[in-house]
Amino acid sequence: MTELGKRLKEAREAKNISLDELQEMTKIQKRYLIGIEEGNYAIMPGNFYVRAFIRQYAEAVGLDPEEIFEEYKQDIPQSYQEEIPQQLSRVKTRQQISTSGLKWGDLLPKLLIAAVVVGIAVVIWLLLQQYDAGSKSENQITGDTTAEVERPKNSPLEKAAKEEKEKKQENAEKQQETEESPSSDFTLTVVEKSGNLSTIELTNTDKFVIELTSKGNSWVEVYNTKGHSFFKGNLANGQTQTFDLSTETEVFVKVGRTLDVDVKVNGQPFNYPIDPNDEVYQKLKFVFKKS
Repeated sequence: MTELGKRLKEAREAKNISLDELQEMTKIQKRYLIGIEEGNYAIMPGNFYVRAFIRQYAEAVGLDPEEIFEEYKQDIPQSYQEEIPQQLSRVKTRQQISTSGLKWGDLLPKLLIAAVVVGIAVVIWLLLQQYDAGSKSENQITGDTTAEVERPKNSPLEKAAKEEKEKKQENAEKQQETEESPSSDFTLTVVEKSGNLSTIELTNTDKFVIELTSKGNSWVEVYNTKGHSFFKGNLANGQTQTFDLSTETEVFVKVGRTLDVDVKVNGQPFNYPIDPNDEVYQKLKFVFKKS
């Protein structure tokens, strides 16, 4: 086993992620994941996939891929690192050949384009002058003392500014909802946090409904302590799954990528006890105590 493989395996085990779960999260076959941990790159389908698989593995267990590549570059076969430079070298050679063959005649298309741009600018200026003159004449006839040129409606700049304003307002409303205290109809209390596992108690209610909405693509699993699985698989972008768990007492929710999954409990937004930027993969244990 290489140092790189040992580092990746330790990170996976520290987050209590099995190879089967990692396979579900990354969609990389289990035998390739084992090959990465053992440093057996010969079983990979091609040179490109070695770096791609290592990158996906590192992201899934919360490591920085670029830092991993730099720190363990000696563990990666040299041939995988030289492919792109060799391609760039061939491109550079072709560019040098093309540059050496430039002639004055090659500048003609550029000059023609510049002339066309200048011509279009002149035409637009003339049209604006005519439009301004026509507006002034109309105002004089109707008795107006001033002439105004109305800005075009729904211009690209105005549209972009409007969308940006709406986006900021939406984010502010979402942030306000997040900071508001939980609904008085029920109480959610985080009683314990250990690693990437958080235990939450739901009290003061007879209703227990969890809603998961994906804004990306994430592996999700919902099951109880009796071994019954309510859902297990990938949640696609825009997909929502709702679970009525009012008859359960303890339920586990595993989210492979918390940055892409919003959680609601009894219709209210639920904040992950651990910042998703610190722990991408999290396990939530809900303990339901009916009122």
